[in-house]
Amino acid sequence: MLVQVPVDSNTSVFNQPFNEPQSCFGFCNDASASNNSGPIHQNRSIQKKDGLTEEERKNKKAMDDLLSEALKKLTFEEREEHQEVLHGVNDLVFEDDTFLNSALQELESHLANTKSGSVYEMAESIDAAYVNDKAFRVMFLRANEYDAKSTADQMFRFFDLKNQLFGTDKLVKDITIEDLYEDDIACLKVGWAQLARRDRSGRQVFLQCGGLLLHASPFTIQNILRVQYYYIMKALQSEETQLRGTVSIWYGIGNLKIKSRTGLVERFTAARSLPQKKAAIHVCCDDAQQFVLSSVMVKVMQANMRARVRLHFGSLTECQYQLSTYGIAPQSLPLDAFGNINLDRHQRWVQSCVMEETLVDLPISSPQALEPITTPNENDVLFTGGKVSKHIGNQHFKSLVVEFSQVYDSGTDEIKRHIVNEISAKIHEVGGRFLRRHGAAWEEVPLDNLREKIMQAFRNRRRRQDDSRQKAILIEGEALPADVVFGRTQRNQGTELLHRLVKENCQEYDSLNRGMKTRLVQGIMQRITDQGGRFILPAPEKGKWLKLPNEEVKRRVSQCFRNHRRPSTKKV
Repeated sequence: MLVQVPVDSNTSVFNQPFNEPQSCFGFCNDASASNNSGPIHQNRSIQKKDGLTEEERKNKKAMDDLLSEALKKLTFEEREEHQEVLHGVNDLVFEDDTFLNSALQELESHLANTKSGSVYEMAESIDAAYVNDKAFRVMFLRANEYDAKSTADQMFRFFDLKNQLFGTDKLVKDITIEDLYEDDIACLKVGWAQLARRDRSGRQVFLQCGGLLLHASPFTIQNILRVQYYYIMKALQSEETQLRGTVSIWYGIGNLKIKSRTGLVERFTAARSLPQKKAAIHVCCDDAQQFVLSSVMVKVMQANMRARVRLHFGSLTECQYQLSTYGIAPQSLPLDAFGNINLDRHQRWVQSCVMEETLVDLPISSPQALEPITTPNENDVLFTGGKVSKHIGNQHFKSLVVEFSQVYDSGTDEIKRHIVNEISAKIHEVGGRFLRRHGAAWEEVPLDNLREKIMQAFRNRRRRQDDSRQKAILIEGEALPADVVFGRTQRNQGTELLHRLVKENCQEYDSLNRGMKTRLVQGIMQRITDQGGRFILPAPEKGKWLKLPNEEVKRRVSQCFRNHRRPSTKKV
């Protein structure tokens, strides 16, 4: 499902000049705007003349002053530290048993001295093992940089929030999707808050697009806060996310702007109660009015967090470029070149949560007939070893395998078992059976064999996809301007773009580990394909090309980085 957002699709972030803004927060005052001629500053100057009232302009300037003041209060060393955190180049704290045990002991002392009469104390009386769990407490310590007092304060706020949202009976249990109400789940599926892909430093990126709620059924602030609690705590199940931290993007461009400040303070206050290590907050918008609304949340931030807020003002491509300087590649966000929000990945994530957290397994029906079956019905699934692709039951079965394939391939054994059971149940719901040949007639597949056959269907699909990805495809016609053509000395536009990107990112590439190098290479590949480019090689026949598989492209792009560092006479 796509939400349309109008942007300037003719603008390429690689063909536009970019001037560093005079204000480090992403927008400038009148004086600085007049001294810059880049497109971003031009847009800001125009926006200044947009329909903002004098009061709104004062609020906008007050927000800039507020953030500037936060930086002024930092020492030089603290500013350097914030810059490292913003760009994801800070060192992770080394946790050994001695360090953690010392932090846990200090935390226990603070909790014991201040818990009297709190919801935390009530939770401890209900289930002390849950509240005192070491992994649970370490999660809060990591979020507060191992400061015991701040950690204790957040734990108190956490249980206060959990009690308000879910009640006492769920105070000492991990919240699953089964604990959400029906309208909570509907709010979750809207996708206004999503887990985007990790940035180049491995930090979890959260995309928040409050404007999507305007296009959905009206939800209460309680619905929104329960969804926020669920998806953040779900992300924090990853130890990597706890250690590396999270990056939030507040997105309000085109039709996806928020219209009022209702609920903004409540959302931010609730998020502060959750044990996430906030590395940065990026506000992206093309309307100065959005800054005015965002200031509501900034005003309730602690000064230390304000120094990690960055404001990006301009079109989608301009904001994407600015985000990329902080290690957030455009392809890590569920946005296409025209600003459409793609919900496919989010919906698959929701589906995987349902599969993983559903407590009751769907049973596989046992065979209903012991006698041979002479004539299958149209909804039966036929295992014959031959081609039965036109049979309605087999087409239905194939569509279910396609529907669940991505969740199945990335899921745990428990999720896979649940998917197998659900597919079986869906076939039986329409009166279908799983049949195999038995002489001249048919018989139902025994339960032990049925599970294996359904699992084999997923393996077969994955193998066919892998085979197609590993083979070069022969294509005809002229190379497109955006194509990257390997093996030629005369470069076209796409090949020049590849070499420019390699040159711009070479220093960063050399400093990364192997996994992060792969992510950088994939980001460059995605950038080129987003502009309509292909990675091709001249075929022996004149006028024909070989479209290379992804693994071969990754190898060749990686070689480009090595060649740039170590000049060679070889062709690309």
